[in-house]
Amino acid sequence: MLAIGALCAAPASADTTVRDTSAGDLTVTSATPSSGQLERQAAAFWNPGISLDQKVAVSRGGAKARPALAKVMEFSKVYDFLSAKARVNGVSVKGDTATATMSAVVVGFPANTATYHYVREGGLWKFDWKANCQSMSCTGNPNFGY
Repeated sequence: MLAIGALCAAPASADTTVRDTSAGDLTVTSATPSSGQLERQAAAFWNPGISLDQKVAVSRGGAKARPALAKVMEFSKVYDFLSAKARVNGVSVKGDTATATMSAVVVGFPANTATYHYVREGGLWKFDWKANCQSMSCTGNPNFGY
């Protein structure tokens, strides 16, 4: 499902545990974000202690994406419980778009690997959940409002 695939890649940086992130990790503004920055951002997205409002702010479509994101986030508590980690394998930046290959590591074992997609709006890198969902073969074709 989208949630496990959301923490995606193979090691190029240290694994970032969901519970070891903060809301500040969601904000990535570097013109060429590093693997570590995107890894922390992805892990922070799945941190149940960070508000949905803050996650919506770093998602393409913003408030329009909120209903679909709220459904996805229903599962986020289990990632903290299972000590889920994000692991980035590589980042590609082309202008105002980027991709990062990521893997979820759950209870110490690699889970899913997927490509995360990003768009840069107003200097802020945002998750492109519509593209992410296509990459992860999401169930139910969620509507992210764009």
